[in-house]
Amino acid sequence: MTDATASQKRLDPRGMLREWANSSDEWVRHIVRHVLTGGGPLGSDEEATAYDLFRQEKAFDIRVLPEEEPLATLESEEEAIEPLTLTLVSAVTGVNALVEGGVIEPHEGLTILFGENGTGKTGYSRIFKSLAASRTADVILGNIEATTPQAQSALVGYMLGGEAKTYSWTGQQGVAPFTRMSIFDSPSVSFHVDDDLEYVYVPAALALFNHVIAGIKSVQSQIDQTVQDLKSGSTGILSRFPRGSSVYPLIETLGAATDLEQLKAAADPDTDVDDRIADLRRTVAALEADTISAEIKLQQRVERILTQAAVAARAIVAFKVADYDGELETLAGLEQDYRNFRTALFEAADLPAEPDDTWSRFIEAGESYETHLSVLGAHDADRCLYCRQPLSEAAHALIGKYSEYLEDKITTDIAASKTRLNALTEPIVSINASDASAFANEYADTNDKPPFHGGLGRTLAILVTLTENLQSRSQVEKDLTDNAVEDQGALTAALETTTQTLGILRKQAATRADTLTDSKKDLLELEAAAELTRSWTLIESHVRDAKQADRLRILAKPMAGLLRSVTGLAKTASDQMINESFDALFNEECAALRAPTLQVEFVGRQGRAQRRKVLSGKHKPSKVLSEGEQKVIAMADFLAEARLAGITAPVIFDDPVSSLDHRRINEVAQRITSLAETTQVVVFTHDIFFATTLLTLMEATKRCSYFQITDEEGKGQITRATGPRWDSLNNLKKNINETIQTARSQQGDARAALVRTGYDWIRAWCEVFTETELLQGVTQRYQPNVRMTNLPKIKAGALPAAIETVNRIFEEACRYIDGHSQPLASLSVSPTFTGLEAHWAELSQARTAYITADD
Repeated sequence: MTDATASQKRLDPRGMLREWANSSDEWVRHIVRHVLTGGGPLGSDEEATAYDLFRQEKAFDIRVLPEEEPLATLESEEEAIEPLTLTLVSAVTGVNALVEGGVIEPHEGLTILFGENGTGKTGYSRIFKSLAASRTADVILGNIEATTPQAQSALVGYMLGGEAKTYSWTGQQGVAPFTRMSIFDSPSVSFHVDDDLEYVYVPAALALFNHVIAGIKSVQSQIDQTVQDLKSGSTGILSRFPRGSSVYPLIETLGAATDLEQLKAAADPDTDVDDRIADLRRTVAALEADTISAEIKLQQRVERILTQAAVAARAIVAFKVADYDGELETLAGLEQDYRNFRTALFEAADLPAEPDDTWSRFIEAGESYETHLSVLGAHDADRCLYCRQPLSEAAHALIGKYSEYLEDKITTDIAASKTRLNALTEPIVSINASDASAFANEYADTNDKPPFHGGLGRTLAILVTLTENLQSRSQVEKDLTDNAVEDQGALTAALETTTQTLGILRKQAATRADTLTDSKKDLLELEAAAELTRSWTLIESHVRDAKQADRLRILAKPMAGLLRSVTGLAKTASDQMINESFDALFNEECAALRAPTLQVEFVGRQGRAQRRKVLSGKHKPSKVLSEGEQKVIAMADFLAEARLAGITAPVIFDDPVSSLDHRRINEVAQRITSLAETTQVVVFTHDIFFATTLLTLMEATKRCSYFQITDEEGKGQITRATGPRWDSLNNLKKNINETIQTARSQQGDARAALVRTGYDWIRAWCEVFTETELLQGVTQRYQPNVRMTNLPKIKAGALPAAIETVNRIFEEACRYIDGHSQPLASLSVSPTFTGLEAHWAELSQARTAYITADD
């Protein structure tokens, strides 16, 4: 398979950049000149010079740099890449749970690393991915079961050109020249199928566009940084000016649009401004000594106290002691008449006890229940309300007395008397004088009592005594309220005086607040005017910086267009140098791998060549294709990319045939072995059919090494071999002899279990003997071909005797192993140790007889 080439004349990327730069600004020509002459990205000094040239060209700074002349035509250069070949991987430590001591010596052709899942293959493949900075490389962990972490390391031997070298790897990602290695694994399938991929290989000439873009972006980033620095120069200016002054909003929005003349007019350049500020501060301090507010709070409390006291005094004066005492006597007489009436009415009723208040409530409850039954239409006047027994004439007479008792006028008179009594007492008992009482107690033991304290104390004392008498329904002394009128007048007068004083204080406070507000405002304005004078140089500098930042932002806007134009040039060049070649290579690989047909689209962003694969209708392949089809598409994309520049480094496949059927496995094996004829290829796999197919295809050239990875003595144990390991007669013979030897020293269930194990090994021995010696390996497991050249080696004459013995004992062994179900009649028949020894001896004799027989 040959790499595709284009017949038409190629464009020279260097010439394209030269023509584009000569039509651009000087600073752009500076960037392109250094990229073309150096063949790589700009250094930090060259980037700084490019920005300096930009500033001088745009008249920000005085021009001192020489003029950047138009670029002359440059001759193109051919790329030369030394081939890389891996020769050794050893001394691996700290990678997953891999044991130490494993050694891999890759062949210059094909190297197969075969092992079952979980044996440690992935640990070695992760080392290669880390060195190559593969798209799917991830963080490599140590042994998570270890108590102490172990440092990651590995010794990698390689040939670069004709020189042998070694590299001590300690976990680094992306180490040259190993970054040239191409690695394919299952996680990379989605990248190669659906993603817009950049090329791992980029020709040096095409990479020039990326270096120019990086140079332009460096100038762009320096502009952004300068703008940021210019903007941050205002830090601290605003904090110098008092918030609330008229110039504060102007300083807050200080920038390119600021009117400096307006600000300068607000400044106060007088030399005595500091003295004037000091005078104003003293005035404000005097006004802020708020004694009036404290006095207002005190008078407000006194007003609240006197209000409560005046209310109490008015209620005491309005209270009519004679009316209260008279009504109290009236109520007492009515209640006594009521008790006499009740006793006389039921004197002959044979009640169990005197008719007291509890008895009265019982009678009233009966009346309520009778009314309830009457409403329901369920009352029977001839039956008892409670026990429902018929009423006798005496009972009827008693109930009549009950009705007479309930309808008595005395009861109505008592209720009316209580109502009048409540009307007399309510104005007194409802008074709340808690604040007044607290105030009186507060000043009780002091010498600076207020003038109204005496009247307040007497009023509160009368209120307490009167309240206690009223609540206990006791008589009130007639002279209790004699001095109440005088105290009421004094308290009312004190309340009016306090209210007037409060009004005067509030007016004074309002006037003082206005004066203080005006003085504070004058102070703010004077401080701001003085600060304008002190900070004028800084303000002018800030405005000048803001104007420069605005100009820089305006000049930075066209840079997006510059970057797009370079991207356009790179797209044109990549179409010529990469995309057309990749398209042909990809189609070749698809044909070789029998991959589905799809379309490759080439897209470019920021000077990068990218490719995208789509099916008809712009569908992503992963939405339509099977998992196996996606895998071969991904492999075709991977190989085409690797071949773009001619493969000069190892190609590594990590389990490339998972999800593939046997036909595709064979096609992938053919493509890999074809690649291995000219390229170093390393294959990690757990698929034994794939491994044997690779070995068979490489059998003629012998450009192949095979390594078995196991976990028998720890993860990642490496053994050089000739092919996948399977059971051999020697291994099985050893296991049978050891089992018989151990069973000879045991008794009971232990011996029985060992005998069954022995028959298990004998059954396997029969299969391997038949496959390798009776049939001379003509057909073998895991081998894709029939070895017809071995057919004449079969000893047809000796076969019947050997077949009879092997088949008979094989059938017998099948009866004793757990893997075969047995009829009920034979389940109780157990193998014997003597039988096991006899059968093994018989098989050994049959093998010897067949081997020594004539052809």
